[in-house]
Amino acid sequence: MNHMVKKYGLSCCSALLLLILLNISCQKELYFDREVTTLPVDSITPVNDPGALPACASCLQPNSIDTYTWSFKTGNAQLCGRVDTAIISLERNSFTFFGPSSCSKDTGLIFTVYLDPTGLKRDTSNLKAAYASFFYYNTGAPYVLLSKTGQSFNFTISSYVHATKIATGVFSGYGYRQNGRAVEISSGKFKIKLP
Repeated sequence: MNHMVKKYGLSCCSALLLLILLNISCQKELYFDREVTTLPVDSITPVNDPGALPACASCLQPNSIDTYTWSFKTGNAQLCGRVDTAIISLERNSFTFFGPSSCSKDTGLIFTVYLDPTGLKRDTSNLKAAYASFFYYNTGAPYVLLSKTGQSFNFTISSYVHATKIATGVFSGYGYRQNGRAVEISSGKFKIKLP
């Protein structure tokens, strides 16, 4: 009986110690997050940061003719990649496409686009998106560049052929780094096949 009490007491103490250690580690993580966030992103004035992303040799001459491609510039850096997934809503008035960068397989682009209610149900040209969300990611970090909800990001479908479901277009705007600095995104191009 005395042996059971010691064993039970030891188990309870071990469990209590484990809970305390987990709580301390969670608090450290929480406090670390608070130290990194200095100012709310909305309070920072956009500043162009041309050296935000390194140049990519494989994107110096991106082939904009190929379907399933995207490209854009930040300062002097040209970035490009492939679109490996495209999803469209049943109403065909919003879609998302994404794919990895040609520069690094752990970086890539995600776009979510909202159109007017007529959407993509027939051939169209020069269709400006009502809203577009831009996300340039790195799997080792929360994000590299991210558009802000309250600011416009220009996204235009230059041509959409309903028979082939191929959309070609351009985009530009500002992507924000984690420290709140704005990076101008220009000369953006995409050519995708929607489902």
